[in-house]
Amino acid sequence: MLHTGMLKGFMDGSLGSRTAALIEPYSDDPGNSGIPQFDQVTVNRMTIERVRAGFQIGFHAIGDRAVGMALNAFVAAEAAAPESISYRFRIEHAQVVDPKDFARFKGLGVVASMQPNHLLTDMNWAEDRIGPKRATNSYPWKTFVDQGTVLAFGTDYPVEPVTPFRGLYAAVTRKSEDGTTTYHPEQVISIGQALYAYTQGSPFAEHTEKKKGKLLPGQFADFVVLDRDLLKARPEAILRANVLRTVVGGHTVFLANKRQ
Repeated sequence: MLHTGMLKGFMDGSLGSRTAALIEPYSDDPGNSGIPQFDQVTVNRMTIERVRAGFQIGFHAIGDRAVGMALNAFVAAEAAAPESISYRFRIEHAQVVDPKDFARFKGLGVVASMQPNHLLTDMNWAEDRIGPKRATNSYPWKTFVDQGTVLAFGTDYPVEPVTPFRGLYAAVTRKSEDGTTTYHPEQVISIGQALYAYTQGSPFAEHTEKKKGKLLPGQFADFVVLDRDLLKARPEAILRANVLRTVVGGHTVFLANKRQ
């Protein structure tokens, strides 16, 4: 079950450590704009080389400057690489995005590979880091969905807990787990959109949408049986969801209270 996938590069660090690369300085650290890992010329050259070698490219990019630099590299690679290549470029995390760059995601067909549960960890200090103006374009799931950019959701384990239910809850509420704090609810998405990002957006991101993501003849029988209907459950109940059965490739690999 192990295979070579995307080649990942790191454009910057994290908001928590104030190393995510921003266009403007941190609101709570005015002398600091983060740490880009590359200059633009270098990252363009590296991206072109690796695309020509046949790799799918994804960049860890959290700050708006890093996201913009990653998009610039994709533009350069697309111009220099053979037209026969299916690029399906990805940006991992994309937590703060310059408004002008949303259209570039769509135009380039870049997948926004995001982990909604990050917001539950970051929401207590994120706006302090980036200020209210940039915060409106942070963790921007609905903006991506509305413009037709593919969202691919995951958990970012082991940085965050492996459970997807925490991320589903975050996506549909943008509230803390105790329900007392809300972070820019205008970026909430529906439970259907969130499930799609986990189950169909992620296979698309790795070129496996013809084999994964749907329960159809010819696709892998990968699914879980839960103790509740997530489409009907109250948001807070999503956090308490339990897996009763896990099936991978048509084989049961887990039953509640019994290992297979």
